[in-house]
Amino acid sequence: MTEHISVEEANSISRISSLVMINAMIFQEILAYHDGRVFSLERILDEDNLQGAFTSHWLFILSDINYYPIFHLARELIKSLTSNPDTTAGLRNLARAAQKIVSMRAALRHDLMGRVYHRLLADKKYLGTYYTRIPAAVMLLKLTLEREAFKVPWHDLEALADFRIADLACGTGTLLMAAADALTDNYFHASAQAGSIPNPASIHKLLAEKIIFGYDVLASAIHLTASTLALRAPEIAFEKMNLFSLPFGGKQASLGSLEFLKGKDLNTKDLFGAILESRQMSGGGELELSQVRVPELDVCVMNPPFTRSVIGNLLFGSFPEKERQKMQASLKVLVKNRELHASITAGLGAVFIALADRYLKPNGRLALVIPKAILSGVSWEPTRQLLSNNYQLEYLIASHDPEKWNFSESTNLSEVLLIARKTSNHHNQTKDHPVISINLRRNPATSFDALAAVQSLKNSPLPEEFPGGQGALELFLGKEKVGEVLTFNWGEMRRWSMWMLPCAFAQSDLIRAAHYLLQGQLWLPGYGVKGQIPLMPLKEFGSLGPDGRDIHDGFRLSEAPTAYPAFWGYDAQAVFSMGQSPNAYLSPLHLAKDTRPLRKVEDLWPRAGKILLGARLRLNTRSVWAILLAEPVLSNVWWPFSFKEKFDSEKYEKALVLWCNSTLALLMLLANRQETEGAWVQFKKPVLAHLPVMDLTSLSEDQLGMLAAAYDEMCQETLQPFPEMDGDPVRARIDQAIAQVLGLPDFSILRRLLAREPVVCLKRL
Repeated sequence: MTEHISVEEANSISRISSLVMINAMIFQEILAYHDGRVFSLERILDEDNLQGAFTSHWLFILSDINYYPIFHLARELIKSLTSNPDTTAGLRNLARAAQKIVSMRAALRHDLMGRVYHRLLADKKYLGTYYTRIPAAVMLLKLTLEREAFKVPWHDLEALADFRIADLACGTGTLLMAAADALTDNYFHASAQAGSIPNPASIHKLLAEKIIFGYDVLASAIHLTASTLALRAPEIAFEKMNLFSLPFGGKQASLGSLEFLKGKDLNTKDLFGAILESRQMSGGGELELSQVRVPELDVCVMNPPFTRSVIGNLLFGSFPEKERQKMQASLKVLVKNRELHASITAGLGAVFIALADRYLKPNGRLALVIPKAILSGVSWEPTRQLLSNNYQLEYLIASHDPEKWNFSESTNLSEVLLIARKTSNHHNQTKDHPVISINLRRNPATSFDALAAVQSLKNSPLPEEFPGGQGALELFLGKEKVGEVLTFNWGEMRRWSMWMLPCAFAQSDLIRAAHYLLQGQLWLPGYGVKGQIPLMPLKEFGSLGPDGRDIHDGFRLSEAPTAYPAFWGYDAQAVFSMGQSPNAYLSPLHLAKDTRPLRKVEDLWPRAGKILLGARLRLNTRSVWAILLAEPVLSNVWWPFSFKEKFDSEKYEKALVLWCNSTLALLMLLANRQETEGAWVQFKKPVLAHLPVMDLTSLSEDQLGMLAAAYDEMCQETLQPFPEMDGDPVRARIDQAIAQVLGLPDFSILRRLLAREPVVCLKRL
């Protein structure tokens, strides 16, 4: 089999295997302090045959004490090693390192080995296994497991025995550990209030054996979850843990946790996911076929895999092509047959949310670390619909910290923390619980920072529901402002097609200004609503042309002039004015490209346009969003736009392009963005089609003439990149022209605020 494994993959397997073994050694050393039957590492190191000593002693632990999730996989790994001096030396080095780690008690903090694991895992890109940062997990679970959020007597161990928390893609268990910590805090606090003496051993045993459930496709990750959970109280022996490694791929094209969409029970060989056809031995012989189940849940917390059905981030991309195609087909059938509110285009995350919905109890809570695209992505619309229909959205938390847009390890993808309560019907949605939107200026760097932010929130009265009231609740860490909080009415918000607005900007004044602009009103900080702006959806004026993929399926670039001019790519050093000329030519394909359909030129070219709107922008380097050319073109990274025949005039073209490069248009545009990675944003066709633009039909000929003249005057002048818009004289003149025609007061304050917004300038507030 090794001939099919690359050097990089082999190294990754070796590193992860070593981590599993040293983790078991660490646990053995700690266990030896509490149980005289367990040998210390020093005693093992006295043996000449280290390999035999470890396998023998770990078999004793498995047979007489248990700790199966921790020692079984490690023992199997050691047994698989070739017996030679290099193996002995390697095991000795691991054991010595384990002794040093145990001697530094601080090194055993929350999920240390999980952090190491994340650094070592080589194939995370294709499994989508980016794991949650500890401070984010702490913040998410402290809010999810608020004491008042559940009608549970937290001090009553008998009642808690029926409480269920699961992570259906648990990785190394960071979220489950944070859940265990939050629930333990609730238990101790409630015990103190009830005047009862808490029992730490009992609550730990209850968490390990009854409350916590974890599922993953990586046996090594489950091993680390088990050991981290056990390290909370290593002196407590437990009979079982509800941690399961599930079959993934293979002849059955198994889909891991997603198999639970077919039913509550999943057949597997053992906790570590032996493929159904294989045989695996333990100390007691062959493991019997077992059934793994997902119980009805009070809390489902996940950072689900984010792989999508797009190039470069393929669903099941770690598998060979034939096996991957079989798994993708199986997933498509599953989603279709089960009528799930999920789009595979959005990725596995959307399907995992639909899975969680199947197992959450009414009034149970869904807690997610999820790409920010869930708020506005077109492919995420079915997921938003699912949440709108069945849930009360309670918290949205976004990071506007340019140093950490994300809440996961080893990724720069923009993410949000989302908490929602499942309801039985719309009428069951409580009117007294608003959607609390937390816009962080500083992404918590430590668990203390996260707890302090939560405490700051809990100790302060919430602001009036948006857009009522004024200002925002400010969160502080000491004297440093770390975020702002707004509240929104869920009854209103759940009817929105997108939920980006509450998390669109770090500055609440910009959120308020964008809200009013989208209603056709100019709101200025300190002045309120100071003018009306006639708006119309862009689609009412015309249509957007084909996307870049369609162009690639019908054309190739030509080095010589052809009948098909194009505007190709985007160069920030070259495209900084509203007026442009074609920079390339296209030639029709005569044959389809591999695995792609051939698009007919007759279906593509009639949709060319003289106006181009940016489809994908990097905000900190971009100068223009809309450009106008003298002739129709197609593009790979711009959306062509052409007016309906009745609106087709130069005045309309120039007025629209001028508007689209104004501060007001940019503010509305960014409030509807799909944010990929901080300043990297994109706009899909359905979003732009519904984007409000200035209603040109409401303007007189004189007003249209004034805007067209302003365009002519400035179309070849250089616009500065968006972060410099506050000091950009051309942008200021565009805004002045818009204000003059619409009779609006000076709104340069909005330009100033937008220029300093972190997603635009990549600087902290």
